Amino acid sequence: QPPSAQMLPVIDVSPFRAALDTLRAATQCGSSTAAQPGRLPEDARRTARQWREAFAKYGFCQVVGHGVPDDVIETAYGAARRFFSQPQEEKRKCDLGKGYGVGGFTAQGGERVNATSSQQPDGQVLGAEVARPPDRVESMLVHRTDDDVIPGSVEGYKEAVHNYHDEMAQLLKVIMALTACSLDLPFDHFEPYYGNGRGGTARGELSLRLAYYPALDGDKPPPGQLRYGEHTDYTGFTILWQDHNTDGPQTAAEGLKPPHGGLQVLMPDGTWLDCPPSPKAFTVNAGDLIQVWTNDEFLSNVHRVVNPPPGDTHDRISLVYF
Repeated sequence: QPPSAQMLPVIDVSPFRAALDTLRAATQCGSSTAAQPGRLPEDARRTARQWREAFAKYGFCQVVGHGVPDDVIETAYGAARRFFSQPQEEKRKCDLGKGYGVGGFTAQGGERVNATSSQQPDGQVLGAEVARPPDRVESMLVHRTDDDVIPGSVEGYKEAVHNYHDEMAQLLKVIMALTACSLDLPFDHFEPYYGNGRGGTARGELSLRLAYYPALDGDKPPPGQLRYGEHTDYTGFTILWQDHNTDGPQTAAEGLKPPHGGLQVLMPDGTWLDCPPSPKAFTVNAGDLIQVWTNDEFLSNVHRVVNPPPGDTHDRISLVYF
């Protein structure tokens, strides 16, 4: 079906970030009620209401006012582009030969997130009917540990991706606190349950996936192949920096020209929504774990990365933290 004419909600989380800093300070000073969402100022409570509404309906939103510095984003994006611009033989030096998930480089052909096309008439058990081609994507996985694969051919790579990973860990703490407050829970409700009980600070538990979607260059994809097939994420929140701009800085405040062939999200009416990025915005979605943790208040929604139109010559890079 054709994409819907809707837009994902764009939520400014800066009022909540400011209020959260105050709540944390009061909690550290021994206030027994400081963690309660009722202590939030009205603009922060409004942000929490918007958050709950977005994830109840769509399972997705775009986040601005996140506090991640532009230079951290630009530097990480630049490191990813320099890595993927190398010849295949150079990139394969970072392949551990253990498949996707362990870390390092995975060449095109190594990922197939939706391996089958299946139907379930009358509630029958799903069965594989048509094997789908591998997704048209390469990736490089960063766990933020001493065991990360670091390409020596890309100057500044380690510092760039580790700094970005650290910023995402801080943003995740805001997102988890916002989720708790949106459900009328204390802001630190979820902290014992992730990051080794420290609220998202444990290295190695959270991953940064640098994803590269090559240009078609006149090729016609085989039947059923997408850049990344339809799926839900199975973990917590995913924080995505889409490829914002083919003609200027990634973090430009206006005049964005994102490449074609990007994220689509399944809408409640069954249509697919194109989700081009708003200026300076991260795209955030809830995974299966969040749907469970919120007792189905938040939706883990189906999404995909589609192919660009015929004749398009742009590749695409995404920074995916989960």
